[in-house]
Amino acid sequence: MHITFALIALAAQLAAVACLLLYRRNGARHRHHVSWLAWLLVVVLGGSSIELALHAKHVGLFDAGKSMLLALFVFTSRGNVARLLRSESR
Repeated sequence: MHITFALIALAAQLAAVACLLLYRRNGARHRHHVSWLAWLLVVVLGGSSIELALHAKHVGLFDAGKSMLLALFVFTSRGNVARLLRSESR
């Protein structure tokens, strides 16, 4: 059963990396700290997916859920890391 969770986690991580790499600014301001954070996210998610693909460790439900949630957050922000960091002021 852990192979199924590993495949789910791997697919979610690769999808999030692809979404981050394919982000287009379309007139948005360039912020250095946000671009460094986006680069760090790509490195960590990419490295984690490579490690997961090479070393079939035990992946549980919570690991797969964590990867799915992170991918969901990246997709809802459409790859815009600044939108992930922004707080809503009311």
